[in-house]
Amino acid sequence: EEVFGDETSCVPTIISLGREGFDELSGKSYANIICDGDGTLGVIAGSCREDIIKPSAPSIRQTGKAALKDIDLSTLQLSKEETSILEGRIGTAADQIALRTICRVASITSAPKLIPVTQAHIDGCTYIGPGGLRFAEKLVELGGKVRIPTTLNSQSTDRRRWAALGVPSDLASPANKVGSAYLELGCTESFTCAPYLLPSKPGLGEDIVWGESNAVVYSNSVLGARTDKVADYFDICAALIGRVPLSGVHLANNRRPRIVIDIRDVVNEHILPLIEDNDQETSMDLDAFFPIFGYLVGTLSDGLIPIVVGMEGLSEFITEDDLKSFCAAFGTTGTAPLVHVAQITPEAMDQSTVEAMIDGCKGRIERITHRQLVDSYRLLNRGVHEDKDEKLDKVDLVAFGNPHLSLHECKRLAELVQSSPPKDPGVRVMATLSRHVFEAAYSQGYVETLESFGVEFINDTCWCMLLDPPIIPPDPNATVMTNSGKYAHYGPGLTNRKMRFGSMSQCIGAATGQPLSMRPVWLLQKRGFTSLLSCISRGRMGRLAVR
Repeated sequence: EEVFGDETSCVPTIISLGREGFDELSGKSYANIICDGDGTLGVIAGSCREDIIKPSAPSIRQTGKAALKDIDLSTLQLSKEETSILEGRIGTAADQIALRTICRVASITSAPKLIPVTQAHIDGCTYIGPGGLRFAEKLVELGGKVRIPTTLNSQSTDRRRWAALGVPSDLASPANKVGSAYLELGCTESFTCAPYLLPSKPGLGEDIVWGESNAVVYSNSVLGARTDKVADYFDICAALIGRVPLSGVHLANNRRPRIVIDIRDVVNEHILPLIEDNDQETSMDLDAFFPIFGYLVGTLSDGLIPIVVGMEGLSEFITEDDLKSFCAAFGTTGTAPLVHVAQITPEAMDQSTVEAMIDGCKGRIERITHRQLVDSYRLLNRGVHEDKDEKLDKVDLVAFGNPHLSLHECKRLAELVQSSPPKDPGVRVMATLSRHVFEAAYSQGYVETLESFGVEFINDTCWCMLLDPPIIPPDPNATVMTNSGKYAHYGPGLTNRKMRFGSMSQCIGAATGQPLSMRPVWLLQKRGFTSLLSCISRGRMGRLAVR
């Protein structure tokens, strides 16, 4: 409404009817959205076109733009500058639209005021149709410019190499136009779903406004910054003004955990013994634990912010890459924007703080079992049964980089391919990563090593946007393998292809055509987890520890 006014033909209207209302549409051939005189939207349905014509009902277009007086400002304290922007006395037309939108959201959330944010990350730069493109271009036409440093999430195609990758121009052209519009608004040319890997990542206690689920969870949890999960298009409004409502996890009280996730038994019975065992075979697959663990924690949290206990003894071995994959998987099944991990994440480092967090959960606790981890693994490997040591079907595509690869992940991949057999020519291996990380990996020689093996690199976009051939195998019976819990979760629906999940080393093995069990070795064994110590002693986990 704020951006388009009467141009509602640009954007589809979505109405939530509830279960009963939706059931009433069953068996009807025609439906029409109407707007009552008080602005309430509704639907009339019928068996023929004449049944849904209601001449006396105003068109939905007549809802138009709400007048300034219709925004409830009774509980919102605005500064003189904010009031002047709303009244159109300072700033651009884009500023006024952006601030009006922010105020309407603040009214919904009962925020007492707006607070400044130091940076933004825009998730709405993906091409999802002409409405999204028109939205960004209109903000440009109205003079919009971001007021704070603003990075861009992955867009829908590699801006520089789309033709070489075989992407059709009818997709690449509008996708690049969306990205270009946001660049004209003053955003930086980052195009990454992992903005926490950029030098501009925020610090502890810093109020920011980030889109992209994995980035939101990582920034709140691992960095200790503060951002709600904001809607696409609201993010750029906040960037244009540099403010957000004081609500959600910007408030300290709303960052408190409400449920305990206890994994102590699994760690004590499976992981810690293997540290002493120094098991080389199982150590190769430990990285697969963290996405499975995050996937399960998100499921068990039931929409609440969790505090995870039981990982304290492993804190010096858990790395930023591990937490990246954990947060991404948590964000697929959990709706909370934040997870605390005792003595690992910054807001849960102090033991007395952890104890207070646990007490605040008032006895609500979920204890993780090894069996639950196996079940979560099976969910990420659709169709793999517990009673079968199934061999991996032929893989057509190995997909790395969801979220985008870090520099150390590039290094580890380079080490793995150097010690592996040649790639099977029938398997395509592709990795998505930001330009920033790609340039660093290139300077370190990792890109050359990986390209010699047969890895193809993609910048600016990510697997959640790569939905069709030629990137995705054209054969509907093709199999895609990934080490990403997030992509293993979303991939079947996005691509309509079979999805398999495994560790990074398993993925490389699949690329070479090696027969290997689908299930990581540590899930097959009674004490089934990887020896972290052996990884470190052999340099396989020489990644920067969080502590």
